[in-house]
Amino acid sequence: MATGGPRDSKRENAGDFIGEFSVTQSCEPCMKSNESKTATVYCDDCYEYLCDSCKNPHIVYKPGKHNIVGVLDIVEMKGLDRCQEHSKKIKFFCQEHLILCCTSCLFVHGKCGKLHEIDSVTEKELADSDGLMTSLIKLESDTDFIIAESMQQDSDLNKSVSNVNKELDSIKLYVMQLFEEAQNNVQSEANAFKFEEVNRSHTVCTKVKEDLHTILPICSAVYEHGTPQQKYILSKRMEEKHRMIKAQQVTPHLSLSFARELTSLLEMGKDFIKLQIQKVETSIISSSSQPRPFTLELLVSVDLPKTGADKKEPLLSGLDFLPDGRLVAVDINNKKCMILNERLQTLGTPYKFKTYPYCVVCVSHDALCVTGGGWKVVVLLSVSTDNTIRLTRVINTSSMFYSICCMSPSHMVVSTWDDPLPARIISLDGVENDFDHVVFPTKMYKLDESTCTYVQSKNTLILTDRFAHTVFIYDTMKSTSRAVTDENIREPRGTCEGPGNTVLVCSMYKDSIVHMSVDGDLIGKYPVDMMCPHSICVSKDGIRLAVSNCQVGDRKLHLLKILPAMS
Repeated sequence: MATGGPRDSKRENAGDFIGEFSVTQSCEPCMKSNESKTATVYCDDCYEYLCDSCKNPHIVYKPGKHNIVGVLDIVEMKGLDRCQEHSKKIKFFCQEHLILCCTSCLFVHGKCGKLHEIDSVTEKELADSDGLMTSLIKLESDTDFIIAESMQQDSDLNKSVSNVNKELDSIKLYVMQLFEEAQNNVQSEANAFKFEEVNRSHTVCTKVKEDLHTILPICSAVYEHGTPQQKYILSKRMEEKHRMIKAQQVTPHLSLSFARELTSLLEMGKDFIKLQIQKVETSIISSSSQPRPFTLELLVSVDLPKTGADKKEPLLSGLDFLPDGRLVAVDINNKKCMILNERLQTLGTPYKFKTYPYCVVCVSHDALCVTGGGWKVVVLLSVSTDNTIRLTRVINTSSMFYSICCMSPSHMVVSTWDDPLPARIISLDGVENDFDHVVFPTKMYKLDESTCTYVQSKNTLILTDRFAHTVFIYDTMKSTSRAVTDENIREPRGTCEGPGNTVLVCSMYKDSIVHMSVDGDLIGKYPVDMMCPHSICVSKDGIRLAVSNCQVGDRKLHLLKILPAMS
């Protein structure tokens, strides 16, 4: 089977559909001879389209290896099968560096010792396609949360920028205050020195002047009539006064000296302050530690009136999604199980029960478990890709079960009625067990008075009490429990695990869905455009939600998309 190569863009255009007609690809060798023939095969090694006449000459006379496939077998890879660095066809996978490689990559990865040749891959080594598609769909849904987080990040970064500016302004103000204080101190010292120096000079000069007035009249008499000793003493006195006057003619020079730390700071210039960026990696895909609210976007809504094949008005008492996205619904009133597509249209022929089915859970990609009404049984059904539903096995039980959900790949949790224990565990082999570390209230429920769900990753059992308007939350490992009552919870009916290990509960007489954490904290309330919501389920990828109601005369089924709530 060929895959897309360097000429993908050309093949893309050739394969586009216009209405109900498709554009065919011409034989490339014939086109060079100005002939027009439709290509029937493709050489995946030469990237060339060929007709039947040109195929054999191409294989025989053109050098190299030729992988010839039919045009209809070409799978567009959009360049995914090409090395991102060398644009060559991918031939190897380096298990040491977890990177796809071409022949040019061997220069770097040829010595890794863990180079796996793509052509030698067996079917057993391929990843599970259902699991891969589910993870990719989940990844696509998580991008909505990433976009929402990025919008919140923009707001957070604006706050961070504002805080940085405030911090800079604060530092600037503090530095300016220090500078002003230092400037005032230096100016005060300079002015004091100037005042002192001027006064000292003036005092000295005045004293010298007074002394000169005293000495000068004596000089004439000493030089005319004085002894040599007197003349010597007077000359030294005059030299002393001369030195004093000369000393006052020296003008002091004022300058600044800086602390070594400040000198280093000034040498750094504008780089003395730098922005520090710390990136803290958070996993959006693996869900944050805090449950996040979401919004619901209506995708499809259908009315469920009584049809010609129905004896009663439909009541979808159980819903669940198959891993491939198909919706499974059990109609308790008309004793049937049916498969619905993304438009909520019935696929194949519904399976008919002999008694009333209550609830359904998907336990694998092609297996369902259904609780049976009035009988102590759990019915196992198989679902084929062509939407054929067949009976696989019937498990006899010790109690009558109502709701059912997955606890593990091989065990389910069921709610009971007319039984002292409101919830139990049952395996696919029919082995029943009690919750050893859970203390239930001493209350026996009647039919449709209580439902349950189980959050596997948190080991948490959820049990609704319809007429007590209460949701009980049990930590099955820590043996703790909490009873949640709220004005938004009125006659809770169906419940299921929500996105990010949360819980969704139908609040029947509030016409809404209540969203809460496994700790019992209310996260949000989501009104639905139907009266008395009754049954609910979330798709395996966590991006779609189905809900149906039990309002007589106005039965509905909604399919909604779960989107992150924008801050």
